[in-house]
Amino acid sequence: MRYVSFNVLADAYTSYGDYSHTTPGLMQPGARLGHLSRQINSLDADVVGLQEADRALVEVFEGDADWQSFWTPKGHDKPDGCLTLIKRGVEVADHKSYAYDDESGHVLQVTQIGEVAVANTHIKWAPEDDHNHIGASQTRELLSTLGDQQTAVILADCNGRPGGRVQTMVEQAGFTNISGERPTAIVNGELVALDLLAVRGLRGSLTAIDYDLRTIPNEICASDHIPIIADISPIDALVMQKNL
Repeated sequence: MRYVSFNVLADAYTSYGDYSHTTPGLMQPGARLGHLSRQINSLDADVVGLQEADRALVEVFEGDADWQSFWTPKGHDKPDGCLTLIKRGVEVADHKSYAYDDESGHVLQVTQIGEVAVANTHIKWAPEDDHNHIGASQTRELLSTLGDQQTAVILADCNGRPGGRVQTMVEQAGFTNISGERPTAIVNGELVALDLLAVRGLRGSLTAIDYDLRTIPNEICASDHIPIIADISPIDALVMQKNL
């Protein structure tokens, strides 16, 4: 099955970045919806975890018969949330939404597809040297929610770099980040790997699409992040036995 993690940039947050390189009309409210929809549908995915999905984008996919749509808005009247899309025909055994205990309004979704628990979340940013690192505590809560689920996938904007506290905690819990150190966004002019598609008890291979990070958002990739795309499959039982 093909999984995707993608921060789609809510319209409400376009004033926070420098998009002077972008066609001005593209950054008007609603102008990116069609581009995002076409981009996501072109990825040939079975499961998509979107972060910063706002109501307008949710309505696009609620009206798309190809998808099962599960949206959890953030708290405190924030304009966005997490949207998990499951291809029509893929059986969903369970779906639950959680608000993190820190009152930030950030949320976590866990969708059960067969034996696989799929988490979709947007971890809140904090400086790495912050003693009370909110991203680390949210990640701890995420991992606790997944518990001892042996086969799991995390789709996330983790707001943390490889080697940082968030990604290190995920790795220590037995997950492998399929995208590694491949950059997914630009922060203050620097290419950074802020996003996660991580697996535990599964094997995965990255499908790399050559997006130009220095020109997004554009009509090809209508966000300031690029999607992580991976084909995920069960680990062969014989391989698992050899590793025991």
